Amino acid sequence: MTIKDFKVGQTAYILGGGNLTSLGLVTETEVFKVGRRYVTIREGRVETRFYEPINSTTYLVEDKDYGSKRLLFLTTNAVDEYKELNDLRNWVQEATNWMKIKNYTLAQLRAVKEILEEDK
Repeated sequence: MTIKDFKVGQTAYILGGGNLTSLGLVTETEVFKVGRRYVTIREGRVETRFYEPINSTTYLVEDKDYGSKRLLFLTTNAVDEYKELNDLRNWVQEATNWMKIKNYTLAQLRAVKEILEEDK
């Protein structure tokens, strides 16, 4: 997804930053402007800009210098996939915690390694 995928007047979806992200609060918004570097939405009288991050192709990031940055998505499906990805990353991180890793058998660890190295 790029800035060019957004159109003026189109409905987009904001996933709130910080604690709101973990709660999964999603706000529907309308695209106000689409430029070369930013997609702009209007919230009341305030215009908020979003830019393409270097490391993602599924969302845009709010352009601000402080606080939690919100994310802008094209569809609710993209929001759901982003939340699922974060949940799975957290699960894997917890499941491979150094205290729990000793509980897995050699066969289990070999199977995990095979799955994770499958795409390489």
